[in-house]
Amino acid sequence: MINKFKTLSLLLTTAALGVGLVACDSDTSNKDADKSSRTEILSQSHEVIYETNEVTKDNSEKLRLASQKEAKKLYGDSTELSDQIKLTLFNWWGNWKPDYESWLEIANGLYAEDADITAIGGETQKYSDYREAMKSQRDQVDMEMGPIMNITVDGNTATLVYHMYLTPKASPDKTFDTIVTEYNTFEEVDGKLMVTDLHLYTDGGGMY
Repeated sequence: MINKFKTLSLLLTTAALGVGLVACDSDTSNKDADKSSRTEILSQSHEVIYETNEVTKDNSEKLRLASQKEAKKLYGDSTELSDQIKLTLFNWWGNWKPDYESWLEIANGLYAEDADITAIGGETQKYSDYREAMKSQRDQVDMEMGPIMNITVDGNTATLVYHMYLTPKASPDKTFDTIVTEYNTFEEVDGKLMVTDLHLYTDGGGMY
């Protein structure tokens, strides 16, 4: 079950992930300052939005929606390619739902039909085949996706980091917390900005 997300590369170490991450004070007196600093961070070219230690399975949806809201404010009126890529990804993350049918509905709007996807099993698939692989995976594993923690856009390629929480349906008491790095290459397809190449790497996942 969980082997469908086997490690492709130990791309990030804990130390490497920690470099440059923004420390966020949990003191309630600093909430406004934190919100302001997050907005400033999100508008920079090398956005670091959340530290890995402040993201949990339980707060993931809340953080995804908060980032989506901020991104719409910052990038909604921009015509810059990098901003449109960021807006597309933050918006997709905010709309993400754990069930397969909901995922498929929004995924069809993000990935080009003939996009190359290198993710499940480490092999490159066309998006049309990847959809079927995801259906099989979702039949066996419940998923929760953390918010985008770190995003960089270089040309038409976005690199982003997030947590993915995978719970095998056969063992609901075991959840694998996996750090994922994605490289999404965008192109205009029929007048719409879409991902034409995706590479996904994980750290293998830790069970808790």
